[in-house]
Amino acid sequence: MTRLLDDVFSKGFETLRLLISHSDFTVKLGDAIRAKGGVDRALCALHQEFFPTEVIAPVQPDVDKNPYELPVEVKLAALRRANDEGGWGIPIENINYLAETVPALPKGRFVFLSFRIRFGEGDEGVALTFERHAKRIKEVFGEKFWRWDYLLSGKHPHKGKPVERLRLLLGNHTHKPTVEWCVIDLDANRQRESIMAVRGPQSLADELFVFTWLFPDYIRSINYEENPAIFAAGYELNVPESVDEPWQRVPCVDRNLDDGTTYLDAYWRSDDYSGYSVPLLRE
Repeated sequence: MTRLLDDVFSKGFETLRLLISHSDFTVKLGDAIRAKGGVDRALCALHQEFFPTEVIAPVQPDVDKNPYELPVEVKLAALRRANDEGGWGIPIENINYLAETVPALPKGRFVFLSFRIRFGEGDEGVALTFERHAKRIKEVFGEKFWRWDYLLSGKHPHKGKPVERLRLLLGNHTHKPTVEWCVIDLDANRQRESIMAVRGPQSLADELFVFTWLFPDYIRSINYEENPAIFAAGYELNVPESVDEPWQRVPCVDRNLDDGTTYLDAYWRSDDYSGYSVPLLRE
């Protein structure tokens, strides 16, 4: 069996070498093959060329396959790196426990296995968690990062008085330190009357910002059509500098399609644009 596999891999690599070394093979062609459905199209074309008399059954796309999902080992490595570089102080035993308790991933093209990572308790914990993840996002996206000036956490002065800026929909008293798996249905609630109409206990809060630094390839692919931008409807944002009533805004992660910059932003809770989803945590 080992020799058989060795022979298969040896011939496979030799075939790939011949293809990519050919003068007609271009970077553009390679990008097209790696794109969505590209491998299926390439294999179908090869079959039609070399076996023209055979009836080639069309390859049906797997509608339940998530093209942006990552191997568990990659996610754990990203968490370890963020923990080390950010000085978060998550004990290695906690991360090892995650590796030993990986849940089964439900099917779905936009269902992701991610982390909930919270630091501290209450009001201070909410602010600390948000700022640590926002900083990590900035580190991951570098120059292609922008944060709205009024997307603040904790208390900041307004007209000479400290004003609370960010809170959990379920109440800051529910915020406890934790490092655990969570499952995110990213494509939920695109068709809605408003964010208020669909938000609830399962809406993402800090989980969205973990997702953003953990799955940067998805964020870079946001196009407001197949791939929506994302609201963290488990948060409420207070912007006293505006003329709104308090707590009218909802943080979100979106993308500038002109230059590819990732935005940490916020919009009104009445938003109904289907180019943004209001994701849910799955049980």
